[in-house]
Amino acid sequence: MADQHTPDWVIVWQEAGPGADMRGDLIVSLLEGSNLPVVRIPPATAPIIFDGASGPLMPVRVLVPPDREADAKELLADVATDLTPDEDEQ
Repeated sequence: MADQHTPDWVIVWQEAGPGADMRGDLIVSLLEGSNLPVVRIPPATAPIIFDGASGPLMPVRVLVPPDREADAKELLADVATDLTPDEDEQ
């Protein structure tokens, strides 16, 4: 993950609820594996506050630099169906 301040980076993926934390990690791994700079908010190492059965209170966000947004979205479009929660997960 990037260590720099990222105020102008764009969100390419966001989700809250059951499985969001795990899917966020998968998205980060996919983008990093494709040599894209990426930041996950909250970081995977941050404590996450859960509201019980429905998952994290704070959505997990994945950001990339603006000039890499199209590349990231193209990669994510290829795997979107694999990362969509099943009906019984929602």
